[in-house]
Amino acid sequence: MEPESEPEQIVETTTPEVLIRRSSRIIVAPQMYSPSLYYLLLSDTGESEHFAKAMQRDECIKWELAMEDEIKSLQKNKTWSLTKLLEGKKVLQNRWVYRLKEEPDGSKRYKAGLVVKGFQ
Repeated sequence: MEPESEPEQIVETTTPEVLIRRSSRIIVAPQMYSPSLYYLLLSDTGESEHFAKAMQRDECIKWELAMEDEIKSLQKNKTWSLTKLLEGKKVLQNRWVYRLKEEPDGSKRYKAGLVVKGFQ
């Protein structure tokens, strides 16, 4: 007598439905300041925004010394040098950025940075 074989069972595999959960948090738009107030908050630090403005202020000698220090630092680190422009090449423009730094003793340090306008 032959051994009885068990009948094969067919198992259906189905992918369970995944329920998407949504946040129940109420979305609140952030409170915004007006653009003019942002401008005042960012620019009312006593720092000059342009070279011409820096040279018109009482502290123009301090800004000039800060710019001299920056140029000396760039030359010392060999990150900048004055060269002749090659034919067919364009010059990347630069500008001065002025910052007043607070020292730990409460004094102010005038700092100038020469930055390239990288978007050109």
